[in-house]
Amino acid sequence: MRAVLNRFGLARPAFTKELEAEDLFAAPGHVDAITRLKAAIEVKASGSLVGETGVGKTCVLRGLQRELNPARYRVTYMHHANVSPRDFYRQLSMVLGLEPKAHPSAMFRQVQAHMEDLADEQKVHPVLFLDEAQLMPSAMLEQLHILLNFRMDSRAFLSVVLVGLPELRERLARNVFGSLSSRLPARVHLEPLRAEDVGGYLRHRMKVAGSAQEVFSEDAVLAIREATGGVLRKVDVLAQQCLDLAAKGKGALVDGSVVLEAVRLCAEALR
Repeated sequence: MRAVLNRFGLARPAFTKELEAEDLFAAPGHVDAITRLKAAIEVKASGSLVGETGVGKTCVLRGLQRELNPARYRVTYMHHANVSPRDFYRQLSMVLGLEPKAHPSAMFRQVQAHMEDLADEQKVHPVLFLDEAQLMPSAMLEQLHILLNFRMDSRAFLSVVLVGLPELRERLARNVFGSLSSRLPARVHLEPLRAEDVGGYLRHRMKVAGSAQEVFSEDAVLAIREATGGVLRKVDVLAQQCLDLAAKGKGALVDGSVVLEAVRLCAEALR
């Protein structure tokens, strides 16, 4: 890794997951997703964010949270969605800083009272990000409908963003979940990076890491897009492998031939 940093003038690895929210790449699709979900939350509505593994759903959530004023919104992230209603309310109580009650109905009332207090006393709107939502049991999806249906004087006390794989969209389309689906007006499907955005992404990540060089040639960018389909996670893996190979050679440029060799070396990770 030290050879890569030295060769390309990097202060730190360019394609690591450890990236500050303000350094995230503003891909057009990501910006649109953030804009639409933020607009829904600002009117106290809810939504869903669907996309294949590795396309940047977590990046969108981080960017969305950064856009929400912490003085007005209390954002809570829950990753383990495949739980019973009891465990869900226990987790939700804990992340809200509450001491969980013994019975699910008591925890439900506790969460309701807390959200009402946030809205009335603290003037804060709770926002819940539920990741891996395609795994949620049917009983939990029904509980979400009940939770979102909790209103006082027609005011919504909670916004939810359901995040998951495309199976989530298929589940929400079923008639049995029609009432819940109707409460998710902002529905975003996140696509992989377009061919014209991959080059910008690579340059951005190199610049954020400290490099002022133009490292990836045009044919390298096209080869990376073709090999990865524009899936961010795969782009990161392949780009790092390219830098490793280039650092061992004499050139300071990643060209198409380097990408082809990198694809061969990390073929398993690109599947």
